[in-house]
Amino acid sequence: MKKTILLALVVGLAGCSDAMPEPNAATCAPGAYEEALAEIRSKSHRLAFTEECKSFQRAENMRKWEFKPSSPDRY
Repeated sequence: MKKTILLALVVGLAGCSDAMPEPNAATCAPGAYEEALAEIRSKSHRLAFTEECKSFQRAENMRKWEFKPSSPDRY
């Protein structure tokens, strides 16, 4: 009996967690970003997720580069 009540309590509380999604390319994409923000209930978690997505986007932009060869007369 006690095990059944404990199991029901654990299962019931599992849905109450307000876990913040991991910021990555999928969750920080424009459509998924708003969807993820709507699911987060806590204001502090929303602000943290927003900042982490901004940080993720800046890091992604820093990784993008394009090779630009020097002009022949600059050797």
